[in-house]
Amino acid sequence: MKAPTTLALACILGIFLSAVAGAAPARFGQLTGNNQPPRPQVRAYVHQRVLPTLRQQRQKLEARLSDSDRAQLAVYRIQLQELRQRGQTLPRSFAPPSSTPATTPAAPTPEQQAQLQQLRTEIRALLREVDKLAQPYTTDIAQLAQEVKAQQDQWATDIRALTAQGIASADTRAKRHRSRAIRFFRPATFLLLQPDSAAATPPPAPSQVYPNPAHSTSQLTYEVAKAGAVTVELLDGRGNTLRTVAQADKQEKGPHTLTVDVADLPAGTYFFKISTRAGAETRRFVKE
Repeated sequence: MKAPTTLALACILGIFLSAVAGAAPARFGQLTGNNQPPRPQVRAYVHQRVLPTLRQQRQKLEARLSDSDRAQLAVYRIQLQELRQRGQTLPRSFAPPSSTPATTPAAPTPEQQAQLQQLRTEIRALLREVDKLAQPYTTDIAQLAQEVKAQQDQWATDIRALTAQGIASADTRAKRHRSRAIRFFRPATFLLLQPDSAAATPPPAPSQVYPNPAHSTSQLTYEVAKAGAVTVELLDGRGNTLRTVAQADKQEKGPHTLTVDVADLPAGTYFFKISTRAGAETRRFVKE
């Protein structure tokens, strides 16, 4: 089996991260270091043939995750979405006010290049953190990958053929080959994928933070699905616990409201982590 092209590898990574963050694949691929946007045929193939199977396999892993890891993944997904939004708005902010869609964009200034590089660095740092979170589950992920090995071989063959279309010559195609296999089950991106059921069915009663952005106090409203112990923690932007803001041995089923003093927090992004008998949930807010 021939090695896939570098373009194929970059396409797959860009599309997988787009599936996680809801990003435009071309833009997000550029931010992750891939200067070639995924070909439309590859994008359509992955969405139709690859992602449904990966989500089904990811659903099998969900029950094996600890509540804390599941909550931490929710934080990472939110952070990835924020990076996606910056990746969409940052290049647009570089355009002169008088520019039109037909205008050829000017080359980024050194300052703008530094901003783009900083965004790439943050994306890679986030993926490294997810890699650490995935380490205890590498054996499980490898087993899930083995279950669909035949499909993976077919996907790799099809994607390799799609990415080779339109490349000018055999010499150019040869230069794009690398002795690496397409990894459909990269631990970080596989772990970040929403499982099949979670992608199809949103939570019925998500918690809410008001006001957002907050200044001196923040009001958290959350739902207790099963009566029992409840812990609410305040996390920093990287998901590290700063303090426990509420802890009860038992709270009754139903909606609850908690007022939290955040006056001492520096400006930035934070999360509330609500842990109940039904699982853990995180909610993002901004302190100004």
